[in-house]
Amino acid sequence: MQSSRSSGSPLEDENRLLQQRIQQLELVNQSSRRRIKELEKEVSHGVYPGGLPSPMPTPHPPATFEQEWRVRTEARQKLLCSLNRAGNALCAWHDSRRERRAYPPRMAPQGYLNCGCTYEEALFEESLSRHGVGSYLPGESVRMDPALRNPLLKLLQQRYGYRDGDFERDPVTGNWIEGEGAAIWEQKVASGASYSRRNREADRRST
Repeated sequence: MQSSRSSGSPLEDENRLLQQRIQQLELVNQSSRRRIKELEKEVSHGVYPGGLPSPMPTPHPPATFEQEWRVRTEARQKLLCSLNRAGNALCAWHDSRRERRAYPPRMAPQGYLNCGCTYEEALFEESLSRHGVGSYLPGESVRMDPALRNPLLKLLQQRYGYRDGDFERDPVTGNWIEGEGAAIWEQKVASGASYSRRNREADRRST
């Protein structure tokens, strides 16, 4: 009996530590959600005198650049929002979790993934990860919870008119940062390469 108790003690200690860590993460998550709601309320009520500080103005893109921008976004959607072998398209967050899908395989509405997230949210998640906000690779634990990601995207869209690709443009010239143009993403689609772990690691190393 003594040996049984001693062998179980490390497991009990480990479970206790895990429970404490889960509670800490839940508190951080709750605090972040409250802060997002507070910021949304402050912005909607215009509590900041003179308005929020504006980012550096990026030159307005010409018509030809707008066309390339649309092509780039479409290519990223084909690459990042495509169906897997099971007929599901999932954002990185839901792809790492065994949760009930919002839509059956191959039956998600246009512009939506089977997990219920939108194409815009999935592209935003991937773009954030390449700028060090959250992660995108399988096996990495720090991801962008949709409860934080989606309100943040909405806030950026409402306040700054954010579009997929804004983070990858040079703020001075307005042109694409090297390796971020439409041609690069079209090449990835044409090669038939899925956005696998290897491809994601290569992209992250190149940034």
